Amino acid sequence: MLESAIALADAHGIMSVTLRAVSDRAGLTLATAQRELGHRDRLVSMMVHRVLARHATKPPRAEAPYEALARLAQSEWAAYRAHPWLVDVLASTRPPLAPAVLDASRAAVEAFVATGLDTDRAFRRYLAFSAYIQGMALLLRTEQRERDLSGTSFRTWWAEEARRLDRTGTHRQHPWLKKLTEKPPRDAFDADAAFHDGLHAVLRGLTGLSPDAPLDPFSTCP
Repeated sequence: MLESAIALADAHGIMSVTLRAVSDRAGLTLATAQRELGHRDRLVSMMVHRVLARHATKPPRAEAPYEALARLAQSEWAAYRAHPWLVDVLASTRPPLAPAVLDASRAAVEAFVATGLDTDRAFRRYLAFSAYIQGMALLLRTEQRERDLSGTSFRTWWAEEARRLDRTGTHRQHPWLKKLTEKPPRDAFDADAAFHDGLHAVLRGLTGLSPDAPLDPFSTCP
């Protein structure tokens, strides 16, 4: 039943997930869903735990703080990429405190403490770290909604905007835009490239450290 709920959210968003919808999808009665899952908040918490646990990566025996934070960020990003609804649940001041959420938070705070910060400052750095990951994931959700509402691909939108900027003379005021629009439009917004490029700048700023070794930006494994 839990996998049915996750599949429903993947297809139609987290707001589509109700006990009745999940029981119908799983071919069970509502009474069975209520008995096994309790209430919707508990179901969503279970979904979050299942998804995050599935994408979590095991740390190596010895892992420096910078590498630990990069690994945690890449794992969380992979979860958002696979299940875009997840950010709608976690980008909150009151997220479900499922075990996988607490495990990831603890690991991140401990990594910041290992840089020499006290727990209070480490937690504040963790909030900034988390805000970067979730903020980038919100771009994924925004692009998905724009595509669904307009029926227009990112490539088509960008090509139309490039022509409009050229007609209105905006390129003369903003030469950097001209350089961007001269390139062939991508088929989709390259969120992965933007995320990984920004991640290491954010980590250097939050930790004052650099990676001990070059990191593979598209790997979620240590």
